[in-house]
Amino acid sequence: MIQRRKTACIAAIVPFAMATVSFSVSANATSGTEGHDASTMKREQDGSVSKKEFMKHHEWMFDQEDKNKNGSLDTEEMRNLHKRVSTMHERFEQKFPEHSTPAKPN
Repeated sequence: MIQRRKTACIAAIVPFAMATVSFSVSANATSGTEGHDASTMKREQDGSVSKKEFMKHHEWMFDQEDKNKNGSLDTEEMRNLHKRVSTMHERFEQKFPEHSTPAKPN
């Protein structure tokens, strides 16, 4: 009896797990670029970023910070967005110091 329940449980879970994995893979695949999602901007071979890719990334950032999903950012959500952008810029400047902006003199 217990063995039959285990088998039935596994038979129910396996298709669900396979569907979930399949859905997440297809959701992350965009235009033939497997695993690429909007959380990072895809660069061209010369290092440039297309307007389409730039806009997709920034729309993703907006959606991440719009916690109540009302289509606008309130003051706290904007503050969080600025923190996210600041952190991203810091990582970029650490990774590519030759592209960092010189500090403004006081």
